[in-house]
Amino acid sequence: MPIGTVAAATGSPVGAPRCYDRAVPEPAPTDTPRRPIPWGVRLWFAFAFGLLAITGLLLPRIIEFVDFSARAPFSLLGIFMMLELAALIFGLTVALQRKRIGHRFAIGIAVLAAPVLAGLPPIVLDFPPAAASGWRGLFVPIGLGITLLLVVALLRPSSRAFFSED
Repeated sequence: MPIGTVAAATGSPVGAPRCYDRAVPEPAPTDTPRRPIPWGVRLWFAFAFGLLAITGLLLPRIIEFVDFSARAPFSLLGIFMMLELAALIFGLTVALQRKRIGHRFAIGIAVLAAPVLAGLPPIVLDFPPAAASGWRGLFVPIGLGITLLLVVALLRPSSRAFFSED
């Protein structure tokens, strides 16, 4: 059947594929509008995406830091960073989907603030011992404060209600 005949029979322009002839159905309106994201969850998302960015920026240094010799083909720092990166990506994925397990992952990722802020830069950036102890003395309380703020914000009822999907 020639193209002009199909077009004339369907009423579509000449040469237009037949799939464009059907009307696209409108999505069904939802009965309950989605609530806005609570401030505690927004704060956690900012922290998690910032942690992801810092991890991405430090990853080449971590790979460079690890000695891949025959005696030690892996390091505890490399294992920690890979576990942190996997948990962070999975936690962000389920949190963006509002899954209930995302709440637990959010709390677990919020606890990473103190070890990442206090322990990672001195190791990766090869601080001298005096500078490393000063760094830890400054950033352990800051990391604990961030952790406390995020965990308290995530335990609020509005933050828990955000993670409502099964």
